[in-house]
Amino acid sequence: MNIYDNKNNKQNESIFTYKGYFQDSLDKNGIDLNKHWTMTPKISLDIDHTRFVTYFRDKAKEYQVKNYMPRPFYPAEDMFQATCLMHLGYSKENCTERTIGLNPIDNKTLKDMIGVTNFKTMGLDPETCLVKMLEFNPGHGIPLHRDTFNAFKSKYKDDRRITRYFVAISPWDWGHMLQVHNNVIANWDVGDAYEIPEGIYHLSSNFGIAPKYTLTVTGFVDE
Repeated sequence: MNIYDNKNNKQNESIFTYKGYFQDSLDKNGIDLNKHWTMTPKISLDIDHTRFVTYFRDKAKEYQVKNYMPRPFYPAEDMFQATCLMHLGYSKENCTERTIGLNPIDNKTLKDMIGVTNFKTMGLDPETCLVKMLEFNPGHGIPLHRDTFNAFKSKYKDDRRITRYFVAISPWDWGHMLQVHNNVIANWDVGDAYEIPEGIYHLSSNFGIAPKYTLTVTGFVDE
């Protein structure tokens, strides 16, 4: 018996206090941390991090402040994930992010700052890419989840493969990390980019002392 598994905690006998719902879902879908998942090799982009951070702090047109919680417009799987995570204790106190990029002006500015060469390096079509810049202050992160890209698919209705990159903007610092399945990533350089395909479970956190700035770049693979 795994004493650390919420499913085997004898205190969790009630359906209201049971903490194993997320693990049950992972088991049902065959997600096993003991089975290695091989990431595509890291790529390095030419990024001016001071330019990005200055724009984020001083010039962005619109910010979204959100935390990982159930929302009425979520598809069923996303709602289930968020509900399980809230049940485990995730809240605005530990998973709040500030984001730019949904505003068309901010999205275009971010894409212009990335530049055509970097989009070619990622192999993405820049015309349809959605770029978001995220700020996680110390003590916050985005908990375990997987992306379905449902909003992106509904917007473009295109059969091409969609993927997403995590791009490091701020220099790596204490407590900054990314986990993609069983791959734990730290000590990155500015501009390091890691592909996180659809359906792969991942998380990212900042339990250090300085803000963590990253990009998510979502788009069609230019094959």
